[in-house]
Amino acid sequence: MTKATRPERTLSRRAFTGSLALAALATPFSGTAREKFRRTLDLNDPQDNLTAMVKMRASLEAVDCPHWYFGTIYAVLPGKAPIPMVDYEGSEIDCYEKQPDGSYRAYSATVSFFRDTKTRKRLDTFENPVTGKTNVVRPNSISVKAHYIYSVDGAKRSDDTRPFSEFPPLIEQTKWTESGEHIWLTMNRPYPAGLPMGEDQTGRGLLRELHDRDTAKVYTTANPTYIAPWLSWMDMKDHPGHTVWAGPARKLDSVKQYPRELLDFMEQNYPHKLTAKPG
Repeated sequence: MTKATRPERTLSRRAFTGSLALAALATPFSGTAREKFRRTLDLNDPQDNLTAMVKMRASLEAVDCPHWYFGTIYAVLPGKAPIPMVDYEGSEIDCYEKQPDGSYRAYSATVSFFRDTKTRKRLDTFENPVTGKTNVVRPNSISVKAHYIYSVDGAKRSDDTRPFSEFPPLIEQTKWTESGEHIWLTMNRPYPAGLPMGEDQTGRGLLRELHDRDTAKVYTTANPTYIAPWLSWMDMKDHPGHTVWAGPARKLDSVKQYPRELLDFMEQNYPHKLTAKPG
């Protein structure tokens, strides 16, 4: 028995160029040879690092920068897997105001409301899966009067009495990661010492927007993770464990771009939270 002869395949010019096109699409956008912009900021320079951070988190102009966010709050109990408790949706508006010394004061206005994790309907009451009790749900409105201070010397909240000399410089608090045409900024929200909470803040933007001198802000998406005690309305202050808030966020030009239900809720109940500008 002789083996069947397999016809020899030839690669046509069309197939060859098509293969090259697919290979190009599969190649990550990286390296200066492929960049379609000029780098104007040196992220290893303290002042440029501060400028880049402000563009990613808000705007170099003292304007409201609304962030729409949503996600799920998990209960973290000793020795148990995290339990999804409620979903949340909300608004955080940031306004960064440059000071004569080159630092920035960062003002925020934040409010969240809560939804059922399955139906996604807004909650008025909540069947607590940890305690078995029924809780009356209240929106979470952050009412801290302090603002944040960001400078090349570091970052802290204005009610933190520690001097900047006790903080690492800002360039040591920011982590930058690039992949193709994207860049990520990761840093922690500064809280005064002793507060039992923390927030890892990671935002993603386009390199070309970050390095565009004519652009005051980068239109970032974010993925913050917030670790905090139980919400007061959960009636769990003596219960061991804590919450983890996990979900995405998106920077917008105006609160008018919020989902209609969120904007209506804020206009009716929290109109003062529709701007972060001081005064």
